[in-house]
Amino acid sequence: MPKLLIVDDERGSREALRVIFSSDYTVLTAATAEEAQSMFSRDQVDVMLLDVMMPGRSGLDFLRQIHADHPELPIIMVSASTAIPSVVEAIRHGALDFVSKPFDVENIRHVVRRALETKRLHRQVAVLATELSSAFPTQEIVGTSPSFVAAIEQLRQAASTDATVLIQGESGTGKELAARLLHEQSPRREEPFVAVHCAALPENLLESELFGHEKGAFTNADRQKPGRFELAGSGTLFFDEIGEMSAATQVKLLRVLQEREFMRVGGTRLLRTNARIVTATARDLRQEAAAGRFREDLFYRLNVVQVRLPPLRERRGDIPLLLTHFLNRLGPALHTESCQFDNEALRCLCAYGWPGNVRELRNVVERVLVLHGREHVISASRLPEEFHADINPAPPQTVTELEPLRVPSAPPDEAVPAIPESGTLEESVNRFERRLISDALHKANGVQTRAAEILGTTRRILRYKMEKLGLAKPDNDEPEKRNENI
Repeated sequence: MPKLLIVDDERGSREALRVIFSSDYTVLTAATAEEAQSMFSRDQVDVMLLDVMMPGRSGLDFLRQIHADHPELPIIMVSASTAIPSVVEAIRHGALDFVSKPFDVENIRHVVRRALETKRLHRQVAVLATELSSAFPTQEIVGTSPSFVAAIEQLRQAASTDATVLIQGESGTGKELAARLLHEQSPRREEPFVAVHCAALPENLLESELFGHEKGAFTNADRQKPGRFELAGSGTLFFDEIGEMSAATQVKLLRVLQEREFMRVGGTRLLRTNARIVTATARDLRQEAAAGRFREDLFYRLNVVQVRLPPLRERRGDIPLLLTHFLNRLGPALHTESCQFDNEALRCLCAYGWPGNVRELRNVVERVLVLHGREHVISASRLPEEFHADINPAPPQTVTELEPLRVPSAPPDEAVPAIPESGTLEESVNRFERRLISDALHKANGVQTRAAEILGTTRRILRYKMEKLGLAKPDNDEPEKRNENI
């Protein structure tokens, strides 16, 4: 049973409360703040009833200390006085509620039940937040290819602003993960991140989901319901697959973006929104707008900052890194921590077209671990059937890059990385990157800024890679500076 601690210097009050709650709770009692303090070191308390006026240390003083040490503990203040200043002071210092003497039995039972429910909900929210961060581990975004690094750098630059961001990329490239990274890097990180999956919501429900509805607005609307704009507050509202939104809803979304206000379905009162809008799509919205399937004015509202996530076939050098990442991430849960792919399996995985991109790669790793994880070394024969057929399938249609921001794709001559007969995955990746950078420097006559342009990255990132791979020399900087000034 939940443990209820009653702190009151009046014995009659303590005994009355014990009788009220003893059938549903394990009741502990204390006559002073000091006695209650000693109980906290011995017992796990779920809710506390605390008298305001006590000899020695007052209830308000004890409230401040307990709330500082145990902020998750629901505390209900009890007093014969209902003076407004005392109530305000108690709430200001962390009390959940205030009950006056003499007690109304049903009322005080209801207040305690509600306090426990509030604690349970807070705990549930904390668990859900942990599960959500585990499902979308933005701190573990993996990739070192120039086009991918450039896309992530654009997200980080846009995060500090309130600009609307459009994320483009094929299915499975990690658009929602990128949107969550943008939110976590922004000043709004403490506010909610609310996702709207446009393709998953029927047209007749989408408006209600976005803007909410009033009681009686339509059949089965038996209560008022807030929409996603209200739930987002001053946080981030993410529209996934915005290209699937109907023309009618596009008009209403455009008005919200222009006026920053909306009404619930069936409502008459204008509500304001301060949410930041981030959208994602696998379609070319510019072409969709030209064909009349997407509103052109809405497209320009959304296309303030555009970031293109490259498909996996354009960043094959990241495949060994991603394989290692998913083996380490999925292995412990599947009790296969020491698994790895042999060189022939790596060749097959790196040569595959990956139409499902990173999501498909993750699923393949999980499938192999479930079926063959006890073998520790996974051979090519253990890969799914599609890896034993033609390993050069026709690539799916790519997403055309849009203005004003362009992210260069991987160099056109990027080939499947050669996998040596020996060496670790990290060594193989380093050899591949060293070859790419060396080729670019050769084409650029040793000028790092030009080599960075060839690779589609920045000179700072290139310099970091060169130092990491042992390609940078202390005397390289000055000649380059002279060359750049010519």
